[in-house]
Amino acid sequence: MKTKLKFTSLAVLFCLAPAAQAVDLGNGHDVSFNASAVSNYIFRGVTLSDEDPALQGGVDYAHASGVYAGIWASNYDNGGDTEIEVDWYGGYAFDLNDDISIDLGVIRYYYQDVGGHTTEWHVGVDLYGIGTALHYDQTLESWYGEVNYDIAITDPIYLSLHGGYAEPDEGDGAYDLMATLGYTVNDHVDLYAGVAYHEDEEDTYLVGVTFSY
Repeated sequence: MKTKLKFTSLAVLFCLAPAAQAVDLGNGHDVSFNASAVSNYIFRGVTLSDEDPALQGGVDYAHASGVYAGIWASNYDNGGDTEIEVDWYGGYAFDLNDDISIDLGVIRYYYQDVGGHTTEWHVGVDLYGIGTALHYDQTLESWYGEVNYDIAITDPIYLSLHGGYAEPDEGDGAYDLMATLGYTVNDHVDLYAGVAYHEDEEDTYLVGVTFSY
């Protein structure tokens, strides 16, 4: 999922690549598409594909008013036979000024085969290029806060940094970190490699390519 702000509502991958080139449908309506091949599906510091490759893709709609919606899917590995995650999301994003943006939204995580579907709400603030967000999963009864920042090293090369902390209503919390080095081939293709650390899990890595339009 890719919203107006750069935070990991769906997968770390979405905070890595620059915004897709949208198709202008007129009257303020835009649609964009993305498809990715990654060596590992990482979400908030944890591999969801058991360190195996994943194919991912989505479609995003946005209106000039700030309203957006979309759908995103990926394979994953949790011990089932046909494991496909499908995420539906929507929200409203707007600029307070040239330096501050706000995002309010919701996402429904659907897991084919194994179940465990959840619904998560979020409020995000992009402040002078620093993306922050607070999520609450009403099904799991858990909070997740995060901070993301992109650094342009050279014109085609960028570094994406992520830090997050999960705090369930009951039980202990845990933090995660991730750094990803990306290379923008052109307006539609990005290559990247990243490493993630989770307080309660082993370090995990990925390389991937994203096509967007």
